[in-house]
Amino acid sequence: MFEYTRFGGHLIQEVLNEISIFTRPIIHEVIYFFALLPPIVQSTFRILLLFAVVGILMSHIKGIIKNMGEWKKHPRSKLMFGYFFGSGTVQRKLIYKDAHIFLRDRKWSWLSIAGLAYRLGIFAHPSKLLMFVCSLVYLPAVILGFFEMTLRVIIGTVYLLATSIAHWLVLSVLQPLSYLLIPFWQIADKLARINQHCPDCYETFNLPEFRCPRCEEIHKALIPSVCGIMVARCACGNFLASSVHTGRSQIDAVCPACKTELAAANAKQFSIQLVGGNTSGKTAYLAAFQHLYLDRLINKDRRLSVYGKPQDYFDDLEEIYKSGQTQQSSSAAVLTYSFLHKVKRTGKYNLVIYDIPDEVLLNNSYIRNPRNLGFTNGIIIIVDPLAVPSVRNECIKVGIGNEVNNYSTDDISELIIEFVHQFSSITGLSARKQITVPVAIVINKADVKVIKREIGLPKIKATFNANPGAFGYDITVARDKLCRVYLEKLGLDNALNNIDSIFSHIRYFPVSAMGHASKKGKEFEPFGVIAPIAWITKEARAELYNYVRWAMTEES
Repeated sequence: MFEYTRFGGHLIQEVLNEISIFTRPIIHEVIYFFALLPPIVQSTFRILLLFAVVGILMSHIKGIIKNMGEWKKHPRSKLMFGYFFGSGTVQRKLIYKDAHIFLRDRKWSWLSIAGLAYRLGIFAHPSKLLMFVCSLVYLPAVILGFFEMTLRVIIGTVYLLATSIAHWLVLSVLQPLSYLLIPFWQIADKLARINQHCPDCYETFNLPEFRCPRCEEIHKALIPSVCGIMVARCACGNFLASSVHTGRSQIDAVCPACKTELAAANAKQFSIQLVGGNTSGKTAYLAAFQHLYLDRLINKDRRLSVYGKPQDYFDDLEEIYKSGQTQQSSSAAVLTYSFLHKVKRTGKYNLVIYDIPDEVLLNNSYIRNPRNLGFTNGIIIIVDPLAVPSVRNECIKVGIGNEVNNYSTDDISELIIEFVHQFSSITGLSARKQITVPVAIVINKADVKVIKREIGLPKIKATFNANPGAFGYDITVARDKLCRVYLEKLGLDNALNNIDSIFSHIRYFPVSAMGHASKKGKEFEPFGVIAPIAWITKEARAELYNYVRWAMTEES
């Protein structure tokens, strides 16, 4: 027999024993009396008992179904109390109140002799024969229905009382246990959270606010609490995961400070700042990178899903890629491009690229909102050699003057020096320590003949093969040397010295985002656009490197 000492000591056990001693002779007498009855009476009783039991169970089930949506609202939240934190008690009271009403109601159930008698009593039909047959059935149905209802009420009252007490006991035991579990779940949830940054206001947080997918209500504290340890119920009735471990990261999230939509709710974020002058090719670089990267990764592993957010930004980039013509990006706003990575059964990774307009840097407006520089993991500086008059003149001399229609009008040195100054000021550079954030200096439009002959892959290979030992048998050293010499030749030595004085990890990359002169209707033919980001993620020892290197191929 169940040990009740935890719920009242031996006293409860003794009371139960006394009840058992008192009721045992009565039960034996009832069984003996039933055995003396005629077989037809016994069979009739069994049938009535069966219908009574069905009615009792259906009354209970109907009470549950009717009230299972009744939850207790939290006074300081737009969520409901969890089942074991108050809502269960509310439901229990309503369930058994309604179940008793259904128990005594002969009208609602079709699986009842009393219900049959009720329906025959109100039945009307023009056929006299049918009505005569119904009248013959009606009287026995009334008599049997009376006994059925008597059994249903007597047995049902005892059954509902017993189940109500059992329900109360379960809630009484599980409620304090649930309260004890809350801090452990909160700790586990907090440990699983990842610091994130808003793409609009640059606020840093590890718990965003979550938008209910059904009613779009925003919930501020969707965590393990009295509203639910694993799942919580919105006021609209929708259930939401309330911790990282139960899938809360799949819910759309917003910044808790400015309510901007976030690309992901709990993704490991890797941030890259993209810097360059106007018409230097930043937009083309982004268009080429997103097209190659997304296409190659999706085809590489079907378990991996990669998608860009905001979607309309990426739609615009894809249109640029296919049309062969770039569009002028915003000159006042920092645009944020998020590449979300999700592998089956693993967490999310978010590659975020901030496109910083030249005017924002040069007119010092970036000083007013520079917080995103504080969580930078990598920097890409786009250099347009065609911005230098001598390079344009050389293009005209060799007969490719048509390729120099679009070029940056910014002073490249001024732009680089201003960015380096702002970055070092914002990140709190120590005079004795360089910044270890990787910096990729991308020399764009390397498909142009006069640029390609200076830093193109054939030139790099030829220089390296002529004396590999001079470059430590590393072709990337030869590439960096040639690119550095070329930029010094263009008059950027002061800007490069500024970068060298602040940053300790610098690499140079010849890249062509478009692959040809801008021409409407001619799709991009890029090369080298993935390599800078692959190097940055590798230098930063980011887990994202495993995905970026998948997308990188040998390009010339």
